[in-house]
Amino acid sequence: MKKFRGALTKICGGVSYVSMFALLFAMAVTVIDIIMKLTISKRVLGNIELVELSMVVMMFLCFSKTQLENGHVRVDLFVNKFPPKVRCIVNGCIQCIVALFSIFMLIQSFKQISVVSAAGTSSQVLHIPYPPFYVLLSIGFALFTLTLILSALEYFAETPHAQKIEQ
Repeated sequence: MKKFRGALTKICGGVSYVSMFALLFAMAVTVIDIIMKLTISKRVLGNIELVELSMVVMMFLCFSKTQLENGHVRVDLFVNKFPPKVRCIVNGCIQCIVALFSIFMLIQSFKQISVVSAAGTSSQVLHIPYPPFYVLLSIGFALFTLTLILSALEYFAETPHAQKIEQ
């Protein structure tokens, strides 16, 4: 499990850099658009599309890294009152439920790739094709699902990583 966590951490870390670049790109487009509007009274063509598409990349590629670092919001008001062993079991079950929903989303995102590809859909102004963004969305969901399964296994095995989270 340590090797799997290490490999997944490296992959998710690399993917998170793509997410960070998407955030930087969205910020740059917004700043350039505002500067152009104020100085030469012109706008960046398709600025809203560019920001929207970069947000898709940014959001879905950062879920897995956030999960590995336990950065997602947890409301554990009642769970913290349980003994540590019961807490790990409850948290493991919660991770399994979320992983199940993530698997459903992953399946649907793969189906959506074929639908969007067959339809040939693209953005309205810049005509940027949507399928590559759906592929990135699916990659993000696949990594997120793997990290959820890893977290569940660590909770059930009560590994040091799971115990560190519980403290």
